[in-house]
Amino acid sequence: MRIGISIITVPDHNIWNNGIGQNVYHLASTLAQIPFVERVFLINAGNEDYHPHGAGDIANEYPLLSLAEAKECIDVAIELSGALEVPWLKRLRAAGGKVVYHNCGQPHASLVEPTIFDKPSFFGETDRCDVVWQLPKDAIFNSMMSVIHRCPVVTVPYLWDPIFIDQSIRDLQSDVLKFGYKKDSLATGATVSIFEPNISAIKMGVIPLMICENTYSNSPDLIQHVNFLNGIAMASHQTFFHLVNTSNLYQNQKMTITQREVFSHTMSKGSNLVVAHQLECTDNYAYLDALYGHYPLVHNSPSFSEVGYYYHGCDIDSGSAALVEAIQTHDANLESYAAKSDKFISKFSPKNRKNIDDYARALLSLI
Repeated sequence: MRIGISIITVPDHNIWNNGIGQNVYHLASTLAQIPFVERVFLINAGNEDYHPHGAGDIANEYPLLSLAEAKECIDVAIELSGALEVPWLKRLRAAGGKVVYHNCGQPHASLVEPTIFDKPSFFGETDRCDVVWQLPKDAIFNSMMSVIHRCPVVTVPYLWDPIFIDQSIRDLQSDVLKFGYKKDSLATGATVSIFEPNISAIKMGVIPLMICENTYSNSPDLIQHVNFLNGIAMASHQTFFHLVNTSNLYQNQKMTITQREVFSHTMSKGSNLVVAHQLECTDNYAYLDALYGHYPLVHNSPSFSEVGYYYHGCDIDSGSAALVEAIQTHDANLESYAAKSDKFISKFSPKNRKNIDDYARALLSLI
């Protein structure tokens, strides 16, 4: 079986622009280890002829093909990062090929939010695929996707590997900037970073900000600074401006609103703790990046409840309690925290036999 996975290519695209670009390579690495998979290619769904910046050596393992080239090379097309042309998909299926729509974004939000907020969106032809693959975080929407696309929906494993964060660490090229939690760095208080992308209600930094604000208001010595990333575009909005401007963190110059930045670079500059929040989007690469660096991760993801410092739902008091616990106990428990994090991370690996077998079964179900 020869497989092609779609990847969007745009000018100045970086592997850290979003998680789905990384997922392409993690999936390719997993599928390449299946005995009946002869070759894995990437299908260019954009307008550039090169892999995303920051992909590193792994890009050399998977040739980037045009649609014309891919048609002659593959048996299965997986639409993942970037939509494939519907006429091309129809020709592939007519010739006996199979098409998988691998949806990684939360499907309900991607349908509803563009309509409500008048945002740019995409909705492909619904009957273009033979099967839909969804990640465990979105399994509650499987029946919805089955109705929309008129085909079976299969839940496939979530994948992650440190290959890209390791590459970004090497790119630091500095004797001063070092990635990884530094023991006793919380002794003088937390320098918190909030990494939510702030382009959807399901991954928004307001709850983490309120957790930090509540903690700072009650115990000022525990918070040294808060970095609110991906917030520049919102800074001039009246509602967000008022929310931030009236906070104790901002008034006491304990908060900075910044643009997007690579995770390892932000943490290497002095941040020592991550506060996160999600709504029905329980898996997140940033969580795994934090755990990989053994940083305290304060989060509300049930899928990650066995690691980090878990709080429930949108409960600010619960979040503040988890944040205080992280600040006060992380150094004492660092060894066990690191061991538990490393073990947890390993289950998402493209080299994990269960993941390889699950994707093999998903491919076999096509034929």
